[in-house]
Amino acid sequence: MRFLRAAVNEVVGLFVADWTQTGISVAILALAWLVLSRFHYWPLNFIIPVLIAGQLVYATVIEARRRGAAKTA
Repeated sequence: MRFLRAAVNEVVGLFVADWTQTGISVAILALAWLVLSRFHYWPLNFIIPVLIAGQLVYATVIEARRRGAAKTA
């Protein structure tokens, strides 16, 4: 049973490195879907990609700092 659990954790880890960043991305997309479907606020068509891109850059910087700190430690 431990082998199966470890295997599942490794597979999930390949796709989801940081659950917090994944949660933020999902929250941005869910909020965007809600606002676009309910209010039809067209400027969000431009704001959503900017938010997602910013979040991806932020997540990449955090990961680079984490790996850099791990190498120096």
